[in-house]
Amino acid sequence: MMVMLKKRVISAIIGILLLIFLVFSGSFPFFLTVSVIVSLAVREYNRMLNIESKTLKSIISVAAVLIVFNVYLISNDFNYLPSGIIFFIIIFALYLYNLNNYQEENFIKNISHQLFSVIYIGGGLSFAVFLRDLNQGPFFATSALWLVLIATWLTDSGAYFVGKKYGKTPMAPVISPNKTVAGAVGGILTTALFIILTALFFEVLNIYYFIFAFTFPVIAILGDLFESCVKRSFGVKDTGTIIPGHGGILDRFDSFIFTAPFTYYFIILLLG
Repeated sequence: MMVMLKKRVISAIIGILLLIFLVFSGSFPFFLTVSVIVSLAVREYNRMLNIESKTLKSIISVAAVLIVFNVYLISNDFNYLPSGIIFFIIIFALYLYNLNNYQEENFIKNISHQLFSVIYIGGGLSFAVFLRDLNQGPFFATSALWLVLIATWLTDSGAYFVGKKYGKTPMAPVISPNKTVAGAVGGILTTALFIILTALFFEVLNIYYFIFAFTFPVIAILGDLFESCVKRSFGVKDTGTIIPGHGGILDRFDSFIFTAPFTYYFIILLLG
């Protein structure tokens, strides 16, 4: 256990230092970084789907990165394609590939899995770009992105350490036996306290921040559980091994894929 914890801590420190550099390096370098992360995450998902075709792998990766690129254009006030056109291009490309490699029994299932991976990964992680460039209400520069990154990490860490010490009752024994009720409560309270104290410090605390403070960690936990469901359906423990002590890209960003869009729209609709 101590060896695994040491690996997790070392990986986290390296990741945080790298992230600080990338977030403050500029909008375009950050877009490139998110694109690389998306490509690696799609690669992990393709591996779970047992996709061997290089053509199909390329279509899915390019489609996911295309979503991120369009978000980058939107965030920086460049000319961009309407989202409807982007999704039409993606669906049409996947349709043409599956039509050319037609499998009667798996046609709908294959397209559904492929389209889901593009939207889930490319769509979810693209909100990192939105959040980095968000300037609304009390949020400025990169503050919204840092709020999500830190709060997501606190939910995960709070759940991990509290669960290890006090966890006895499994939260979702069929989906993820190691996750406990005590761990979930620990993650929720840790993150809620952080968000409330942050709002107090910046003198912006109101009822919406209270709602956000307790809803955010629940969304993070649901994102984690969702990824556990996906992995269980494919019969794998981790999506990869690229991050020592943490597993794959999807293992590390599963909660963020849920909390990023949630936070963005919460800020736009209620906190801004």
